[in-house]
Amino acid sequence: MRGLLHSRRGSVTFGTIIALIPLIGVVALGGEAGSWYVTRQHAQNAADAAAVSGAMQQLCLSNAPCAVTQTVDYRAKQAAAQNAFCNAGGTSYPGSQCSTSLPAGVSQTVTVASLASWNGTPGTYVQATAIQQQPAYLAQMLGLSTVNIGATAVASVKSVTFPPCVLSLIGSLSFQGSPNINAPNCGMASNDPAKDAINFTGGGMTMNLGSLSTVGGCTGTASFCDTALKYLPAPTVNPFSALDGALTTLCGANPTLPAKCGLPACPGSDLVAYVAGSASTACTNNNTSTKGNTAFNLAAGVSVYFISGTLTLKGGSSITCNSPCTGVTFILLPGASIDTKGGGTLTLKGPATAPSASSLPAALQSSAALFQYMSMYDASATAVTFGGNSNINLTGNIYAPNAAVTFQGDPTIAVGGAGGCGQLIAASIAFNGNATFDTTGCPSQTKLPKSQYVQLVQ
Repeated sequence: MRGLLHSRRGSVTFGTIIALIPLIGVVALGGEAGSWYVTRQHAQNAADAAAVSGAMQQLCLSNAPCAVTQTVDYRAKQAAAQNAFCNAGGTSYPGSQCSTSLPAGVSQTVTVASLASWNGTPGTYVQATAIQQQPAYLAQMLGLSTVNIGATAVASVKSVTFPPCVLSLIGSLSFQGSPNINAPNCGMASNDPAKDAINFTGGGMTMNLGSLSTVGGCTGTASFCDTALKYLPAPTVNPFSALDGALTTLCGANPTLPAKCGLPACPGSDLVAYVAGSASTACTNNNTSTKGNTAFNLAAGVSVYFISGTLTLKGGSSITCNSPCTGVTFILLPGASIDTKGGGTLTLKGPATAPSASSLPAALQSSAALFQYMSMYDASATAVTFGGNSNINLTGNIYAPNAAVTFQGDPTIAVGGAGGCGQLIAASIAFNGNATFDTTGCPSQTKLPKSQYVQLVQ
C-alpha cells in the first residue's frame, strides 16, 4: 500500500487531462465563433442583395413607367428573403428561402432605408441591414447571453459621366476595321439586351469617347469592352418616340412601299421643299437623283424635304445648306432610301427653330417641336449605308428608329451644332472601314438622358 501511494505512474496523464479542459473550451468557443462568421457571411449576402434590389427599384420608379410597382422597401426585403433573411412573419415573399420556424431563441430582422447622402456625398442611396440574434452557448462564459450577428450594405443609383450622342434602339452598336470615333463630350449606348449588344472586330480603331454603355454585353477587343458599362438595369429613353405615332397617322400603319403617304410627286428633277397649299410644293421628292459635278443649294430659311423612293447622290455633286438656308430637315418616308456610295457631299444643318405649320402636313404639326435641330428623320425600315468617298456633314439630330445605319468606306459624319450635341439614333448602328464620326466642339449635353446604373458602395 505504501508503494502504491508513492507511485508516480499516471501522474502525467492526469495533468494532461486537467490541462486539456481549458484547451477544449477554447477550441469549442472558437467553433462557436466560426459559426458566427458563417452567419455573418449569410447576413452580408442578404444585405448586399437587398441594397442592390432596392436601388434598382428606386431607379425603376424614377424612370416611369415602371413595370414593377412595388416599393423600394418591398423589393429590398424580397431580395433578402430570397437569401434566407426575413423579419418575423415576413416569409411570404416570392422566392423566399426563409424558414417559417426558426430555432428557439433565434430571430432575424431586415431594415431598409432610402438615403439622400452617404458619407457626406449627396445622391440616391438604399441602405439595407440584416441581423440575426441567437443564444450564446459557450460564450456565456464571457458574459454573453445572446449575440447579434449582422451586416450592412449600401447601394447607389449612379449616372454615366457623359450622356450618349449615339443610341442603338433595338440592335447592336458595332465597330469593324479602323473607324475613327472622336466624341470626347458624349457617349454611345445600345438598348440591345444581347451579349454582343456592343461588339468590336479588329483592333485598329481609334476611340476618343466619353462613355460606352449597354443593357446587354460587349464582345471583341477587350481594351474597349473593359471600359464599357454592361448589363445596365434600364434602357436609354428614346426622346423622339412621339414622331413614330405621328408618322403612322400620316402614312397609315401598313403603307404600300415605297410610300408617298398621300403626297404627290414633286415636279421636275430638283429637290422641292414642302410648303402647304399647292400640289407643286406640298409634295414628296420621289426617286430624285443629283447631277454629277452639280451643287444644289437648299431653300432659304427653315425648310422640310420629304423623300420617297431613292435619293441618289452622284459623284462630284453636292446637297448643301448654305446661306440663305438657315435650317433643313430631310424626312425619308417608309420604304425610302438614300444612296451616297457614288461620292459627293451631303451637308444638312438642322433648324435652330421648329418648322412652321406650313412646312409640315397636318399629321406632323403637333410634333413640330421634335424637328428642332433635326437634320434627318428616316422613317423607313430600309437599311441605310453612308459609304464610298462621300462626305457627310449632318449638323443636328439623325433619327432612324427602324433602319440599320452603316458607315463604311471613308465617309465622314460630323454631328454637332447649336442647342447641344446632335444625336444619332437608329435601330442599329455600325461603323466600318475608315469611317469617321466626330462631335468635336459639342458641349457635354444632349437630348438623350444619361444612362443610370446601380453600384454597391458599401
